[in-house]
Amino acid sequence: MEGRTSVGSGAKDPSALIPLYLSVFVAVLGFSLVAPIFPLYAMSLGASYTLLGLVVSVYGAVQLLTQIPIGRLSDRTGRKWLLILGLITFTILPPLYIYATNAYILLPIRILGGIGASAVWPLAMALIIDQAEGKGRAMGWYNASFFSAVAFGPLIGGGLYDLYGLKAPFYFWAFLGVTSVVTVLIKVREPARHNVSSSMKSDPPRENLILSGYRATFVACCGVVMWVGIVGGFNTTMLPGYASRFGISMTEIGLIYLVYGGTTALSNIYFGRQADRGRRKLLIFAGCLSGMVSFALLPSASNLLQVILLYAALGTGLGIGNPAAAAIIADATCTSRRGEIFGLFNTSRMMGVVIGPLIAGIIADTYGVNGAIEAFTVIAAIITLGTSSVRDPLVACTKGDGILQAEGTQVSDP
Repeated sequence: MEGRTSVGSGAKDPSALIPLYLSVFVAVLGFSLVAPIFPLYAMSLGASYTLLGLVVSVYGAVQLLTQIPIGRLSDRTGRKWLLILGLITFTILPPLYIYATNAYILLPIRILGGIGASAVWPLAMALIIDQAEGKGRAMGWYNASFFSAVAFGPLIGGGLYDLYGLKAPFYFWAFLGVTSVVTVLIKVREPARHNVSSSMKSDPPRENLILSGYRATFVACCGVVMWVGIVGGFNTTMLPGYASRFGISMTEIGLIYLVYGGTTALSNIYFGRQADRGRRKLLIFAGCLSGMVSFALLPSASNLLQVILLYAALGTGLGIGNPAAAAIIADATCTSRRGEIFGLFNTSRMMGVVIGPLIAGIIADTYGVNGAIEAFTVIAAIITLGTSSVRDPLVACTKGDGILQAEGTQVSDP
């Protein structure tokens, strides 16, 4: 087809993406360092369980409100400097935490962190997609960078805590924040089409956010990424309680997190490449189905090995479906508004982060942990069924539907 570049070829300049992957890994690693100790830290400042829950949830709630506006702003002004500002917040947050004098001060600190995160995750995704030809492969590496940091961060943070005390993970987080800022400042370039001329007196006409015929596809793919947030919410609130029935140690619970994050990272790399070769709808369905089956089997697990295997399947499922969903989103939406697009995309994930703990907590109080697992299985089934509405622009193009998707610039319905 005229104008189409070869699928799966990676990036126009593959080396240009490495600093972005590295900055994502470093930023997430810093944030996840303090994950296992943060509840202890907040309680040491006098937080009740209710206040702790509010402190934890406000981070995601702020992102729900700010990711889309910040994404829109990046489409108008450029992404690099907004990304740097977001990473700077990750540098100043650790000392703010360290010198907090009471638990209530954690609320504005978490609000600032939520705003900073809104300028990091969607803009990093948009910058990667801006420069990638193989979108599935590119998003696979993005997710691998993210989840490998999620896997190793808690282990490193726990080790620093055991060796050097409560403040050590926060200090290391600040160091990693500086590293990510310097990396983006020196190595990342703003894509040419986002360089804004000071002589512009009016905005260009805005294109439709979602290309005609792909609204249901967009909603279904956002549901797929919301599932990632829901699983994260379950892990945060229910996994320790669920695992305690097997009489396992905190180190063994950490091993579950490691397997989950590791399989998610590795499968994103492999299936991101597969997504660029076609059958993206099938990959999305298979990934969601794996998550549904894994959750359905959790109540029947009887030992640590079975739990680890189920979490490996759950992580693999996320790696199978998410790169394909992100790639379809990129192809089925307006290229000039990708900051806004991936703001919406990440807002869907944060909706999962917010509602996952709420659903888990409310249902677990009434029906127990197994009741929460059954509710999550039903949610997974609904999301899996929703993938039947996905329409892949690559498939539509090969069938002669008149879709030109070399850069996602023009789509006309049959």
